[in-house]
Amino acid sequence: MSGIHKDRINEFVKKIGQIDAQFGPLPGISTAERRSCWAQQIVSSLRRISYTDTLLMRRVNPARVDPHSSIFDPVRGALYFQSNGQLDEAVWLTFVLTHFGKHAVDEWKLAANVYGSFGVGPVWSFAQYAADPAGFENMLAANSGRLADAGISGSFSNHRKFQSKKPQALAKTFRTYYEWQTESGSFRDRIIATHANVGQEPQAAFDALYRSMKGVFGFGGGRLGRFDFLTMLGKLQLAPIAPGSVYLDKATGPLSGARLLFFNDRNRHVTGRALEPRVDALDEILAVGKQVIEDSLCNWQKSPDAYVYFRG
Repeated sequence: MSGIHKDRINEFVKKIGQIDAQFGPLPGISTAERRSCWAQQIVSSLRRISYTDTLLMRRVNPARVDPHSSIFDPVRGALYFQSNGQLDEAVWLTFVLTHFGKHAVDEWKLAANVYGSFGVGPVWSFAQYAADPAGFENMLAANSGRLADAGISGSFSNHRKFQSKKPQALAKTFRTYYEWQTESGSFRDRIIATHANVGQEPQAAFDALYRSMKGVFGFGGGRLGRFDFLTMLGKLQLAPIAPGSVYLDKATGPLSGARLLFFNDRNRHVTGRALEPRVDALDEILAVGKQVIEDSLCNWQKSPDAYVYFRG
């Protein structure tokens, strides 16, 4: 492994040993190979966050918000909108990038096609969608054939691979998300209302927003969409929030990782709700934050004995 944080692998191997001594013995990390592999996945997770931190310090090319441009990048695009005082546009584009994700091969192709009307219509920015939601749904229907052909439309990322590209499903996701973002007025108003209800502590605000998204189609029924979206808002400094838990209830990969860690069995019959406090407590030793623990456990359990780099 090379790059930032690579010098911390031994540090995390030692901390994982401390976890085994304090919380164990834990059969999932009984070998040196397992401990090293998880340590490397922790470093990979930290590097992904550090990459976002680096972007925050850079000037953003306006073309990053243009889905018709070859350098379209909704992560950088959200930062561009934020730097120009367009918070609602920045949050909306964060929703778009989270819903479609960055595919390992197609990258942002699917997001660009839907956001940009497959190159033959308007860009469905927050303002454009607000002005004409029916027009967005008509665009989806008109492009149903393109959406059905992954070679034309592009594909969801691994995290979103079970989402539907059918026009009705996409329309419902966008409609229910828009209703959520605008429920209190602007997104800033939503944050103000959240602070009024639960206070300004970032973890409490995250939890309140997480629970409030249950009605967003394609996000609220599970947990990964909500978790990824809200953690991205925090990383991009679009909202003063941070996860105070790994949110294992209804999880898949992270829950399998937790089961493997504590029982050496990905399919152990124990719920995410039961394991969640045990996994949250690991941060007392690792001190990397709940998002890194969630992400690293998810990737570690895919290949626990030999490090493999995974993208979302």
